[in-house]
Amino acid sequence: MNRFLKQQLDAEATRAPGTITLRHIQKKQIASIIAVLVSGAISNSVSAQEVSAQEVSAQEVSVQKANAQEVNKLSPAQIKEEIARLNQLLQLVEKEQSTQNSSTTTTSTGNTAPQEESKTLGAITVRGAKPIELQHDVPIAISAISGVDLSRDLSQDYSAFTRRAAGITFNQSNTRGASLSVRGIGKRAFAEVQDPSVLTVLDGVSFGLTSLGNFDFYDIDSVEAARGVQGTLGGKGATSGVVSINSKRPSFTPSSDFSLTFGQRDSLLVQAAQGGPLIDGLLAWRGAISINKIGGSYYNEFDRNYSFYNRARVAGRTQFLLTPDPDLRIRFSLDVNPHAPQLENGLTIRKDTPLKYDNGTLVDANGTSPRAKLFGFENANNAITAGPRDWFVGRQFGGRDYKYYGDYVPLAGSTEHPIAFNENQGQTVSVKGASTEVNWDVANHTFTSLTAWRKYSFDAHNDEGTPYDISLNGGGGVYFKQYSQEFRINSKPGGVLDYQAGLFYLQTRDDVVSKTGWGSDAGAWFATAAQYNLLDTNAAANRGAGRAILSEVLDNAVKRGDTFVETKSLALFGQADWHLNDQLTLTSGLRVSKEDRSSEDVVVLDNNGRGAAFNPVAIRGYDLGGFAANGSGVLASNNSVQQLAVADAIATRYYGIALNAGELPGTAYNKLSVAQKAQVGAARAIRNAQIGQLIKPIKSTYKDTLYAFNFTPNYRINDDISVYASVQYGDKSGTGYNVNGVSRNVKPEHTSGVEFGAKTFLLNKTLTLNADIYAARIKDYQQAVRLVDQFQTDLNIVNGLADPLAYISAQGNVNKVGIHGLELDASYSGIPNLNIRFGGVYNLAKYLDYKNAPKTDELNYLTQQYIDLSGQRLPSAPKFTGNLGLDYRIPVFGNHYLHSSLNAAYISETNITDNNSLFGRVGGYTLFDASIGLSKANDSFDVSLVVKNLTNKNAHEVGWASYTPEAYRRWAGIKLSAKL
Repeated sequence: MNRFLKQQLDAEATRAPGTITLRHIQKKQIASIIAVLVSGAISNSVSAQEVSAQEVSAQEVSVQKANAQEVNKLSPAQIKEEIARLNQLLQLVEKEQSTQNSSTTTTSTGNTAPQEESKTLGAITVRGAKPIELQHDVPIAISAISGVDLSRDLSQDYSAFTRRAAGITFNQSNTRGASLSVRGIGKRAFAEVQDPSVLTVLDGVSFGLTSLGNFDFYDIDSVEAARGVQGTLGGKGATSGVVSINSKRPSFTPSSDFSLTFGQRDSLLVQAAQGGPLIDGLLAWRGAISINKIGGSYYNEFDRNYSFYNRARVAGRTQFLLTPDPDLRIRFSLDVNPHAPQLENGLTIRKDTPLKYDNGTLVDANGTSPRAKLFGFENANNAITAGPRDWFVGRQFGGRDYKYYGDYVPLAGSTEHPIAFNENQGQTVSVKGASTEVNWDVANHTFTSLTAWRKYSFDAHNDEGTPYDISLNGGGGVYFKQYSQEFRINSKPGGVLDYQAGLFYLQTRDDVVSKTGWGSDAGAWFATAAQYNLLDTNAAANRGAGRAILSEVLDNAVKRGDTFVETKSLALFGQADWHLNDQLTLTSGLRVSKEDRSSEDVVVLDNNGRGAAFNPVAIRGYDLGGFAANGSGVLASNNSVQQLAVADAIATRYYGIALNAGELPGTAYNKLSVAQKAQVGAARAIRNAQIGQLIKPIKSTYKDTLYAFNFTPNYRINDDISVYASVQYGDKSGTGYNVNGVSRNVKPEHTSGVEFGAKTFLLNKTLTLNADIYAARIKDYQQAVRLVDQFQTDLNIVNGLADPLAYISAQGNVNKVGIHGLELDASYSGIPNLNIRFGGVYNLAKYLDYKNAPKTDELNYLTQQYIDLSGQRLPSAPKFTGNLGLDYRIPVFGNHYLHSSLNAAYISETNITDNNSLFGRVGGYTLFDASIGLSKANDSFDVSLVVKNLTNKNAHEVGWASYTPEAYRRWAGIKLSAKL
């Protein structure tokens, strides 16, 4: 393949991953590509009838035979398809040249005929090509996965992608909370105010939230993962990396694909795609649909119709390509994932916490743990001093008594995982989007406009983990939408200076909802041991009244919080490649963005429920209608007539003491005994503790100018080996943020890094080997930290406390984080019928200065508010990760192929808790996926057995009070696929 052609292909692969633009390539160059394909066809036993010898001269085949291994792993059908398309393009090039010589060509109707060649050449995809080879001249650390590989193994989500690209970690959670990490950076909690460190891009559209991609991806052409600071080439910037998913685009070449999979756990997976011309030379389309229905590996024993981490996903996308002019291409896209419920929250296996801390003090000193409530309270001498609370004894679910051991936690030595709770609505999620992309070739440049809109919703209904009526309609919600507009200009490659520049605008609005609802068992569950004893165990004659109060004090009350996050980001970006000579290229890029962000918080008591009479008088300016009394239930002297009427209503309802005619307000209540008033005081304390803080609307704003740049010399030693060095810098936006109703912004994050890499073709181009070493320092790293609670501290000062300082865990900044490591990415095709890809990463991500970390569960006995995590590794940042992929394909039965694949992903020991608890460690493990199948030589039909998590891996943390098992256990299915 001649050097000019290779530069064209490499440049286009960089600009539009997964596609190769052939515009301006001469007839001889197209013939050269055909020659490579023909050579590959010969090596893959394509018959002479399928590839005509007249399609390319013998001389061209001879010249290109050495490069045939670049495509020798394509299937015969793929080779044949590309040869046919390229021959058509060759004819169209000839037609265009003749058209140029004779002005215009007219149709029978007299209109100027559209020149399909110019339109279709703008986005020709070489299907099945090894993506790693297309990145040979790209001077950054990048991994690539072909859509063919992903489709074969039914790999269609974040988790599957990361198992095929070392150094990229998927942080498992529900659809809202899952995140991506690159080089150990990127894990975050449920903090929508915080930008992702690892950006997700779908067909050029940047996602403002990683959650927008926590669905199935389908009809994929390729996936690429770039590491390090990104943003000078457009889109939204990222400080740790970018994962780009590229869907198959509309084409004027007809195609039709269909697959149907049946498997364990009532699985049904359907994927279909079809496309081709609607109006020859003017309008093409492509439509794709994905249905993913599969039961989870764990069942809710309260109702086995519900399983955890089930999939109930239906998605569809349609695209149209309009080519009204040879130099103008307009693509419209619309995709929808309708609302569907999935049960993800609640996959929690409870366990006994240790009885004592390391200093000998009791972990549960007040008898408030689930064990104390359901089994009994154990004192420091290991003696059960109080049995289970009568409230929860003898309650039957599923025809038997619910017990602590065997129902809430597993029996000793049992392999069963008891999970039973009554709030089964799960999490309802949806995402939808639309985009318009315009590419216009003019004056040796390409102008691009990409306009996009996306909307995401997440609505959770959570439970505390028992079948009792404790939590009611609780959980969180996210209602997010974004609009983006990008304008970009690219010079045509091949000159001394190649460049691109543009403007990117992103506007987002997010309503993050938190809900807490209580049921009729909540009062007995959340009461302390002393409060429960007053109202039930030791209530004697007042026990009936006490139990009625426990039932109603929280029942049907709802607390709601809203965080309204708005962002506006406007960025200028540009990058240039200066080719000093054939060997040396200097690449430099700059991005400058203006950020305008705000975050507004409000927390209200949305519904009083049945226990409104036990409300406090007010909380932070919200009048709740309660009366004033001390902790023993004795009325204060400053109650209004209305407040005293509320107190009298309690006396009447629960104790049968009514206000007689002529008696002053408050008289009925004051007739209560000391014990009865103490019960009221306990109930008020229970309700007040659960309501907690309410917050009047408060808004924080953040405005800033952020920068990113890179400088990268790239030296081509020869056609097979190039080396590069890169200096990178990037800012991650801070945000307006409120902590307990007080404005406290999060500072921006600053990443500085260096990278040295080599990209090589070895062993007669059968081995592609890319390697790099890197180091980076991050100042003001954003994550949850321990902060002074300014509101509570000020309140403590007013109340005259000797030590008024109060603390809270919230989003903030770690002073300094450092990472360094080594990465390897390779592919080998030197063994007949076998393709091997492998990657490995050594990464050390550590806190360099983090002295204000929240205490872990096992250190809660410490009197100091902070612990020092300086020198410790970051959470979910394994030292070693690796992946190995084996693909074997051999002809059988004349015109069939037997194929098999194995993918192994290794993750070394890591800690998945945000505060590095000793109980959050997960040992190293390897996860295997495999498939074996038989296909016809033209790929018109294929049947495969696909197995995920082949060894049934179930690695998980030890857990302090609970742990989460592997969500996706071993699964096997039969996949039937066809192409027309």
